[in-house]
Amino acid sequence: MVRRSLCLLVVSLVLAGALAAPAQAAGRFGGGLHYLRTLGDIKDNDEFDENAFGFLASYQYDFLVLKVEGDVEWILDYGGSGNALIQPQAYALVGNFIYGGVGIGIGYFDGEWWNDPFYALRAGANLTLAGLDFDAYVLYRFQDAEVFEGFGEQDLNSLTFGAQIRL
Repeated sequence: MVRRSLCLLVVSLVLAGALAAPAQAAGRFGGGLHYLRTLGDIKDNDEFDENAFGFLASYQYDFLVLKVEGDVEWILDYGGSGNALIQPQAYALVGNFIYGGVGIGIGYFDGEWWNDPFYALRAGANLTLAGLDFDAYVLYRFQDAEVFEGFGEQDLNSLTFGAQIRL
Protein backbone atom coordinates (compact mmCIF):
# COMPACT_ATOMS: atom_id res chain seq x y z
CA MET A 1 0.00 0.00 0.00
CA VAL A 2 2.79 2.43 0.94
CA ARG A 3 4.76 1.50 -2.18
CA ARG A 4 1.77 2.08 -4.44
CA SER A 5 1.03 5.44 -2.80
CA LEU A 6 4.66 6.54 -3.12
CA CYS A 7 4.74 5.54 -6.80
CA LEU A 8 1.52 7.45 -7.47
CA LEU A 9 2.92 10.51 -5.72
CA VAL A 10 6.14 10.45 -7.78
CA VAL A 11 4.23 10.00 -11.04
CA SER A 12 1.81 12.80 -10.11
CA LEU A 13 4.63 15.21 -9.30
CA VAL A 14 6.49 14.40 -12.52
CA LEU A 15 3.33 14.94 -14.58
CA ALA A 16 2.59 18.22 -12.77
CA GLY A 17 6.11 19.39 -13.49
CA ALA A 18 5.86 18.41 -17.14
CA LEU A 19 2.81 20.64 -17.49
CA ALA A 20 4.60 23.68 -16.00
CA ALA A 21 5.59 26.53 -18.32
CA PRO A 22 8.71 25.47 -20.27
CA ALA A 23 10.05 29.04 -20.31
CA GLN A 24 10.43 28.90 -16.52
CA ALA A 25 12.22 25.55 -16.51
CA ALA A 26 15.95 24.86 -16.48
CA GLY A 27 18.11 21.74 -16.33
CA ARG A 28 21.55 21.02 -14.90
CA PHE A 29 24.02 18.13 -14.99
CA GLY A 30 25.88 17.11 -11.87
CA GLY A 31 28.00 14.53 -10.17
CA GLY A 32 29.07 13.61 -6.71
CA LEU A 33 29.59 11.06 -3.95
CA HIS A 34 27.12 9.03 -1.94
CA TYR A 35 27.76 7.26 1.41
CA LEU A 36 25.37 4.44 2.32
CA ARG A 37 24.94 3.09 5.86
CA THR A 38 22.62 0.10 6.13
CA LEU A 39 20.34 0.18 9.17
CA GLY A 40 18.09 -2.80 8.39
CA ASP A 41 18.19 -6.32 9.77
CA ILE A 42 20.92 -7.39 7.37
CA LYS A 43 23.53 -5.19 9.11
CA ASP A 44 23.80 -7.87 11.82
CA ASN A 45 24.89 -10.49 9.27
CA ASP A 46 28.69 -10.96 9.36
CA GLU A 47 28.78 -11.58 5.59
CA PHE A 48 27.36 -8.13 4.76
CA ASP A 49 29.36 -4.88 4.97
CA GLU A 50 26.86 -2.20 5.97
CA ASN A 51 29.04 0.69 4.66
CA ALA A 52 29.44 1.60 1.01
CA PHE A 53 30.47 4.55 -1.14
CA GLY A 54 29.02 5.32 -4.54
CA PHE A 55 29.60 7.73 -7.41
CA LEU A 56 26.65 9.66 -8.82
CA ALA A 57 25.84 11.22 -12.17
CA SER A 58 22.66 13.27 -12.24
CA TYR A 59 20.41 15.50 -14.27
CA GLN A 60 18.00 17.80 -12.48
CA TYR A 61 15.22 19.75 -14.19
CA ASP A 62 13.60 22.68 -12.36
CA PHE A 63 9.99 23.78 -12.62
CA LEU A 64 9.89 26.74 -10.20
CA VAL A 65 9.91 25.01 -6.77
CA LEU A 66 9.40 21.50 -8.20
CA LYS A 67 12.52 19.63 -9.30
CA VAL A 68 12.64 16.31 -11.12
CA GLU A 69 15.98 14.52 -10.84
CA GLY A 70 17.34 11.40 -12.50
CA ASP A 71 20.48 9.77 -11.07
CA VAL A 72 22.67 6.83 -11.89
CA GLU A 73 24.76 5.54 -9.01
CA TRP A 74 27.72 3.18 -9.21
CA ILE A 75 28.92 1.38 -6.07
CA LEU A 76 32.14 -0.55 -6.69
CA ASP A 77 31.79 -3.14 -3.88
CA TYR A 78 28.24 -3.44 -2.57
CA GLY A 79 27.81 -5.18 0.78
CA GLY A 80 31.35 -6.54 0.71
CA SER A 81 30.33 -8.90 -2.10
CA GLY A 82 33.07 -7.85 -4.51
CA ASN A 83 30.37 -7.02 -7.08
CA ALA A 84 29.41 -3.59 -8.36
CA LEU A 85 25.89 -2.22 -8.00
CA ILE A 86 24.38 0.17 -10.53
CA GLN A 87 21.21 1.99 -9.46
CA PRO A 88 19.17 4.22 -11.76
CA GLN A 89 16.81 6.33 -9.66
CA ALA A 90 14.35 9.23 -9.96
CA TYR A 91 13.26 11.89 -7.46
CA ALA A 92 10.51 14.48 -7.25
CA LEU A 93 11.73 17.32 -5.00
CA VAL A 94 9.97 20.42 -3.68
CA GLY A 95 11.79 23.54 -2.47
CA ASN A 96 14.86 25.57 -3.32
CA PHE A 97 17.51 26.21 -0.64
CA ILE A 98 15.94 23.68 1.75
CA TYR A 99 14.07 20.91 -0.05
CA GLY A 100 12.47 17.51 0.40
CA GLY A 101 10.93 14.83 -1.73
CA VAL A 102 10.41 11.21 -2.63
CA GLY A 103 12.16 8.82 -4.98
CA ILE A 104 12.24 5.38 -6.49
CA GLY A 105 15.06 3.31 -7.95
CA ILE A 106 16.12 -0.18 -8.96
CA GLY A 107 19.42 -2.01 -8.80
CA TYR A 108 21.50 -3.99 -11.28
CA PHE A 109 23.66 -6.37 -9.26
CA ASP A 110 25.65 -9.48 -10.14
CA GLY A 111 24.31 -9.54 -13.72
CA GLU A 112 20.62 -9.19 -12.83
CA TRP A 113 18.03 -6.48 -12.24
CA TRP A 114 16.39 -6.57 -8.82
CA ASN A 115 12.78 -7.75 -8.73
CA ASP A 116 11.59 -4.94 -6.47
CA PRO A 117 12.49 -1.25 -6.47
CA PHE A 118 13.63 0.73 -3.46
CA TYR A 119 11.75 3.79 -2.26
CA ALA A 120 13.34 6.85 -0.67
CA LEU A 121 12.59 9.96 1.33
CA ARG A 122 15.07 12.80 0.73
CA ALA A 123 15.84 16.11 2.46
CA GLY A 124 18.68 18.47 1.70
CA ALA A 125 20.08 21.93 1.17
CA ASN A 126 21.12 23.42 -2.16
CA LEU A 127 23.45 26.44 -2.29
CA THR A 128 24.22 28.30 -5.54
CA LEU A 129 27.59 30.08 -5.83
CA ALA A 130 29.29 31.38 -8.98
CA GLY A 131 26.98 29.42 -11.29
CA LEU A 132 27.52 26.10 -9.46
CA ASP A 133 24.96 24.36 -7.27
CA PHE A 134 26.29 22.61 -4.17
CA ASP A 135 23.74 20.04 -3.01
CA ALA A 136 24.06 18.10 0.29
CA TYR A 137 21.31 15.72 1.33
CA VAL A 138 20.23 12.77 3.44
CA LEU A 139 18.12 9.85 2.19
CA TYR A 140 16.25 7.11 3.94
CA ARG A 141 15.80 4.11 1.63
CA PHE A 142 13.24 1.33 2.09
CA GLN A 143 14.49 -1.89 0.49
CA ASP A 144 14.50 -5.66 1.07
CA ALA A 145 17.44 -8.07 0.93
CA GLU A 146 16.07 -10.68 -1.47
CA VAL A 147 18.94 -9.95 -3.89
CA PHE A 148 21.35 -11.75 -1.56
CA GLU A 149 20.88 -15.50 -1.38
CA GLY A 150 20.44 -16.97 2.09
CA PHE A 151 19.48 -13.72 3.86
CA GLY A 152 15.75 -14.53 3.94
CA GLU A 153 13.26 -11.84 4.94
CA GLN A 154 15.82 -9.27 6.12
CA ASP A 155 15.78 -5.69 4.88
CA LEU A 156 18.38 -3.32 3.49
CA ASN A 157 16.81 -0.12 4.82
CA SER A 158 19.54 2.47 4.88
CA LEU A 159 20.37 6.01 5.85
CA THR A 160 22.51 7.62 3.19
CA PHE A 161 24.33 10.91 2.77
CA GLY A 162 25.14 12.49 -0.56
CA ALA A 163 26.82 15.56 -2.00
CA GLN A 164 26.74 16.78 -5.59
CA ILE A 165 27.94 19.70 -7.63
CA ARG A 166 25.77 20.76 -10.57
CA LEU A 167 26.65 22.94 -13.56
